[in-house]
Amino acid sequence: MNKRLRVRVLPLMLASLLASTSSFAQNTSAGLSGRVLDAAGNPVVGATVEIIHVPSNTTKTVTTDASGRYSAQGLRVGGPFIVDAAKSGMQKAERKDVYLKLAEDTTIDLKLAADAAALETVQVTATAAAALFQADNKGMSTNVSQRQLIATPTPQRSIQNVARLDPRITITDRDRGNISALGQNFRYNSITVDTVNAGDPFGLEDNGLASVGTPISQDTIEEYNISTASYDVTTRRGAGANINAVTKSGTNDLHGSVYYAFQNTDDMMGKLKNSAGKDAKFTGFDRTWTSGATVSGPIVKDTLYFFLSYEESKNVGVGSSNGPSDSAATNPVQGITQAQVDAITDAASKLGLDPGDQSKADLSDKRTLAKIDWNINDYHRASLRYNKTKEVQPIPNDSANVVKLNSNWYFKNRDSESYVVNFYDDWNEGFSTEASVSYSTYDQARGPIFGGAQPSVQVYPNFGSGNNPSVQMGTEFSSQVNALHVKTWNAYFGGSWFLGDHTLKAGADYQQDEYYNAFLQGYYGSYTFRSLADFQSGSWYNYQLKQPAPGYTLDDVAAQFKLQQWGFFLQDTWQVTDRLSLQYGVRYDLPKIDDTPVLNPCFA
Repeated sequence: MNKRLRVRVLPLMLASLLASTSSFAQNTSAGLSGRVLDAAGNPVVGATVEIIHVPSNTTKTVTTDASGRYSAQGLRVGGPFIVDAAKSGMQKAERKDVYLKLAEDTTIDLKLAADAAALETVQVTATAAAALFQADNKGMSTNVSQRQLIATPTPQRSIQNVARLDPRITITDRDRGNISALGQNFRYNSITVDTVNAGDPFGLEDNGLASVGTPISQDTIEEYNISTASYDVTTRRGAGANINAVTKSGTNDLHGSVYYAFQNTDDMMGKLKNSAGKDAKFTGFDRTWTSGATVSGPIVKDTLYFFLSYEESKNVGVGSSNGPSDSAATNPVQGITQAQVDAITDAASKLGLDPGDQSKADLSDKRTLAKIDWNINDYHRASLRYNKTKEVQPIPNDSANVVKLNSNWYFKNRDSESYVVNFYDDWNEGFSTEASVSYSTYDQARGPIFGGAQPSVQVYPNFGSGNNPSVQMGTEFSSQVNALHVKTWNAYFGGSWFLGDHTLKAGADYQQDEYYNAFLQGYYGSYTFRSLADFQSGSWYNYQLKQPAPGYTLDDVAAQFKLQQWGFFLQDTWQVTDRLSLQYGVRYDLPKIDDTPVLNPCFA
């Protein structure tokens, strides 16, 4: 135990030497701190600092301590904010157009001059150099604000397009969308939106996300925080990149947007030649489009706000790259002609199968989000968010030397749904808390695109010649029983004590996952034939059938288990000087999982 603590505390301190700002990885809010000084550079004790979020008129007021320091947590992300400081007998100082970063504590210092009847309010402005060398600009993380997102080209409108803005992030497989931080495996990443997991909940997806398309509309995001070396003790269950996003909120003004994006492969691709030298066409998809709308505004001015979003996207004409040798397919399978494919499909139909053809299918996504923000009073606020993403993905399931008909293609239907409530509370000027509770479900069903449930059939019309090319049809072997259901509860509570030069943070988080994974290959059977004649006569070479043993059902075959994860943390950020801070803390994680397997009497 002691060794573990030493290993954890040392990097916390070293990393903090690089940045005098403290981060709070699991937060969905921003922080603001600084000092109020007089004209001679001395601390101003008891000055009142007012922080106003202009779009919503949300106001927070704090008071400076004996060192002239102030701190405010749980603020809205973005801005603009107005920050002003005042004290009786001194001239008021004001900073306008302040924008706060997600999961970071921005430093704003203000200077008060002696009061004079002839003088007006002093407006404090930052120079370019000051903005460049502020403490909140340092550290192993990148923040991408809504203003930057609007100005940044994102052709796929995806998390990958945003994550690669961090120079330490690499998309190692552009087709799959693997996100690698500092060369690490993409499955090590933690990806959250409003503290709800947006990553792959089971660990089987090629891109590490809960869907092939973006799990949430990019037009709903207020800001991203991308961290590749977060040593904050609230960071949980992620050893790679920590990609944290917060969604937009309504304001006192009514806003709306309508958008449409379109790509056509005919205009993007040049002329292609396949391996046979024939003119070929890109078959990944024909065209793709995304359309959506957002609307936001006040329900009760200065108090209650709403934000709504709906988006649809579709990849039209997703198809196979393989085809008969005499076709214009991108990858013609040598040794299989269209005449042979026709003969095999004709024989399959006579045997009562539904073989299909090589017609294309569409990949579609529908994304819905609704959010309510409530300013309960000047010291407490809350938000409630609902999100649903529904995706239908066709997978042509290409493999070398095989022409696969679309009855052997499969779909992945993914449905993600989540609810999350966040609370931001200031109990007094020295103590604030942030808490969240969320519930999410993830359902993935995998099955045949065409033809319904039927055995998998593979026919080798020329077995023993060349690379043994074949034609495959029927329900794909691994898709005959393949379903996943995950239910997740998440809770987080963190409290911050502002004690002059020290800011203490302590709290706990909890996650419970309930898994149901039914996976049984060959449930409908799998046949292999070594010639067309054998197929026509029903003389199979190999046959497999896998079903539950007598007395058992598919629920007995399925993996069903519960995983609980507890986390406890304590951290101190010590502001040694205006240019140096030390952050040190400890985190203890406790996983708990069912460890008793189902009894198999055959091995008892």
